[in-house]
Amino acid sequence: MKQKLYILSTLLILFLTIMLGQIFDRLIKNEQINETHIYVYPLDKTFILPKEVAKLMPLKNKTYEKINIVSLEKQLEKNNYIHNAEVFKDLNGRLTAKIKQYQPIARIWQNNQSYYLDQEGNKKPLSIHFTENVPLIFGEIPNKYKENLVYIIKTINTDPILKNIVAELHIKNNLVSIKTDLLKADILIDITTDNKQQLTKLKAIYAYLFKKKQTQKYNKIDLRYAQQAICK
Repeated sequence: MKQKLYILSTLLILFLTIMLGQIFDRLIKNEQINETHIYVYPLDKTFILPKEVAKLMPLKNKTYEKINIVSLEKQLEKNNYIHNAEVFKDLNGRLTAKIKQYQPIARIWQNNQSYYLDQEGNKKPLSIHFTENVPLIFGEIPNKYKENLVYIIKTINTDPILKNIVAELHIKNNLVSIKTDLLKADILIDITTDNKQQLTKLKAIYAYLFKKKQTQKYNKIDLRYAQQAICK
């Protein structure tokens, strides 16, 4: 008898659990999103503001069930200022969006137009809210060697010495002319060849000229040739 009561009580508890779960599920599905939290990273950049992100999220009058997280993330990532979007919703009617902004590596001036270049070499628009301090590039970027140029810029941005030296890059055909505030000379490198070796030579020449107090000695330093530099 006790065993039968135990089985019946267990089945009753299981039934009630299932029923309550279904009721709760129906309530959640019909729940309106009543609170939205938007976080934009990195915090020290404001290419896009949280209120602008909110306008990209069509949530008005949508229930919990009707919000497709994957679709919403893809919609946000179509925006030129957003590199990655992660969206979460919880059982309390809260929606959270974590937005990673794109990272410019250079600013391009070409045909009286200006735009940023991101880490993948994609064109990105300027922002009315924020200006990134990155090297300036003048001229047309050859598509064939865009990857080489991205490598050059990334190397400059991550190397403390090069970042301190380089102010501007001027591109004409496959030749890059580097302008600096610390050296009088125009520095020439070939975008089609071993960029790493050329940039290493630039650091070595700068260190030598700085030590000798001859930073204003040359008008041109040509680094295009293997194992040598031509200074005039």
